[in-house]
Amino acid sequence: MARRRRRRRKAGTQGPLTAIAGLGLIALLFVLVEQARAHPLAATLIALGLTAAAALATWLWAAERRRIAAHEREVAVTDGMTGEQFEHFTARLMRASGFRGVRVVGGSGDMGADVFACTRDGRRVVVQCKRFAGNLGSPHVQRFAGTAREIHGADVALLVTTGRPTAQAREVALRCRITLIDRAGLATWLSTQALDC
Repeated sequence: MARRRRRRRKAGTQGPLTAIAGLGLIALLFVLVEQARAHPLAATLIALGLTAAAALATWLWAAERRRIAAHEREVAVTDGMTGEQFEHFTARLMRASGFRGVRVVGGSGDMGADVFACTRDGRRVVVQCKRFAGNLGSPHVQRFAGTAREIHGADVALLVTTGRPTAQAREVALRCRITLIDRAGLATWLSTQALDC
């Protein structure tokens, strides 16, 4: 017959710490009340300032949430696109972001290149567009890595996807110097219309 081990309760230090924190809070509150009584105008101004700061912080937080939601809606537009429509969407975004000579070249026999462009400083950009909802695995990145520089002469290899890149896909992209733009990155690119390559 197996003997049960008794669980030993550790003597907690939470009780005394909680009591000390509670006493400290009461003491602080008492000091604040006394200061407010002694200096009512200053207390009122401080309270108004804190209220205004809290209201401003809340407004800024809500505005940022609305901005992110708006760009997520813009990215959600891509969910109903065909692969070719997504290539043209990406090309328009590149033009808006200052890339030059942007042209869509995707189609059968494109060997992994959907869009060609140049950066402002003249580097050749080769883009592959992957519009789908599932995971983007490392084989997708490996195939693009095999053609972007060797066949298409890319100085910058850019893979844009609405999918979810796996950890292995991200690792391959990093090792092969491929800039990988996932759905969240696409939302940020849409909001800033800027992309560091």
